[in-house]
Amino acid sequence: MGDGIGGPVMTILTNNAFELLVSHIRKDNKEDYGKTEKIIIAKIDNPDEPQYTETTQVQLEQALKGKFVSCNVQYRDSKTDALVCNVFVQKPPEGFG
Repeated sequence: MGDGIGGPVMTILTNNAFELLVSHIRKDNKEDYGKTEKIIIAKIDNPDEPQYTETTQVQLEQALKGKFVSCNVQYRDSKTDALVCNVFVQKPPEGFG
């Protein structure tokens, strides 16, 4: 797919999935996205913790809850309707929040 979306992490659902409030969408996206999307993490890049490994739900909540992330969409899981993404923790854009 190669689409990109971003926004704050609202709810941690499992040790590798969360709900994203979609506030930013790349202009060249091929697919449509809802106001909120369930994200399954394929890979995560957090500059504060570069040695990211498999986590518990609590650890994921500490790492991501309330933070602004950008998600490079790999594909939409047809069974769960969740987006499988590479996730990047970022500083929020100017004027965000």
